Amino acid sequence: MSIARKLDPEDVVTDARQAAAVLDPKHTLFFGPFCLLAAQRLLLEGKTPVRLGSRALDILIALIERPGELIGKRELIARIWPSTHVEEGNLKFQVAALRRALGDGRDGRRYLQTSPGQGYRFIAPVTVAVTASLPESPPAAWPRQHNLPGRITHLIGRSDIVANLADQLPTRRLMTLAGPGGIGKTSVAIAVAERLVGTYEHGVWLIDLAPITNPRLVPTALAFALTLDIRSDSPLPDLIAAIKDKHMLLVLDNCEHVIEAVADLAGGILRGARRVQILATSREPIRVEGERVHRLSTLDAPPATVRLSAAEALSFPAVQLFAERAAASMTEFQLNEADALIVGDICRKLDGIALAIELAAARVNMLGVRGLAARLDDRLRLLTGGLRTALPRHRTIRAALDWSFQLLSPDEQAVFRRLAVFAGGFTLEAAFAVIASADRTSLDTADAVASLVSKSLVTADVGDREVRFRLLETTRAYAATKLGEVGEAAEIARRHAAYYDGAVLESACSNWQFSGIEPESCDDGSSSSPTTPLVSRRAC
Repeated sequence: MSIARKLDPEDVVTDARQAAAVLDPKHTLFFGPFCLLAAQRLLLEGKTPVRLGSRALDILIALIERPGELIGKRELIARIWPSTHVEEGNLKFQVAALRRALGDGRDGRRYLQTSPGQGYRFIAPVTVAVTASLPESPPAAWPRQHNLPGRITHLIGRSDIVANLADQLPTRRLMTLAGPGGIGKTSVAIAVAERLVGTYEHGVWLIDLAPITNPRLVPTALAFALTLDIRSDSPLPDLIAAIKDKHMLLVLDNCEHVIEAVADLAGGILRGARRVQILATSREPIRVEGERVHRLSTLDAPPATVRLSAAEALSFPAVQLFAERAAASMTEFQLNEADALIVGDICRKLDGIALAIELAAARVNMLGVRGLAARLDDRLRLLTGGLRTALPRHRTIRAALDWSFQLLSPDEQAVFRRLAVFAGGFTLEAAFAVIASADRTSLDTADAVASLVSKSLVTADVGDREVRFRLLETTRAYAATKLGEVGEAAEIARRHAAYYDGAVLESACSNWQFSGIEPESCDDGSSSSPTTPLVSRRAC
């Protein structure tokens, strides 16, 4: 039996009785889709626990005790960090984390209001349910056996794919999330794993392979995550023997630089531990039997041909991410009608790559939206200043691309940088003509392009007539710098012009023959037409 009463923000209660009511173990507080068990320090969205740091949770409790009332910054700091001197920036950071966790500002949700220079207030209606007994235990989805990190930021634009992968994974032995650097593979993998905690009897375990430089240490990294004491020069057999009867999910994150060792590990587990499943993230497939590859797409951005309002622009995940990250670095940022078109254009030019959008949004507090857009052509120098807690390769967009480039063979590097000359899509025939060299056959070039597609540096569009390839704009800008560094830019540009001039001439001649018009002759015997003077001059 429970009795519910509503605390409206207009009915401000400032005495200690309100705090006691919030912290009473028999009280459950409801606001929006959330349920707060303050005494148990548990916040649920529906039945799913919300991953929230202890400081951010303390701020939520402090604000919700006095709904509608302005709580000063000094008072909050004194309560959250008693007997400790901290900067005001710490409070802003924790409030930003709380906003992200609550989805404040998305889909019309409004929970926190900032009073510039003064403090914060909780502005949503709160309902308190008084129960005769303690609330039930947290739902089965509550983490019980795992080493997943707490979620600091809200995952945007990925709910459908997370749900789809979570449904598929229990029936797959090995699933690999593949895609270019910074697209959000790790975030999606962790979100999928979070949904499945409680599904696996022996837990869900994240193994971050990014710090591993010696491929021989890949099995050791897994043993360490599982707290297995395996002492052997060849640990893989002992490791598989230790988990062969376990029912668990292993999340192998950042596999690309030790891909061969990961393939050996995954293959051994699939053969020897039948109830163990693997979710891997990599810039290329692992390529072992039983693998199911999912290519993670970029975030949708507004089309160039449509003029949208701010609300309409925010329906696109790329713009949502930009707005949220800009607000994190500039508390009062809100996307307005005047800037909606510009932000949509920025997100589109950044190809919907999450890392690039986050790095760009962090510059808004210094450059503004219009200043950022004006400097986007110099994106490799502009997109810097990632979080100090991030992996080094995720602190700048150049570092992310350096990581991928350094994993290529010399032949792949040569092909990759030469492909920068194609401003739009290209065919294999065009690639053969433009990037070929005396020691490279057409088959060698085709193999290199296929490898770059596999490694998420080139995208392939399989149309009805032919396959066309392209580099994402930021990737192409990086490839162009590499082309310039080796002094090949002028020669590759000359080949590109010669190929397309020839293609245009061939098409024009074909059209003349089809129409029955005889082309005029040039002095050297080649043909021209008064209707195509540019082609005829170049050809003659």
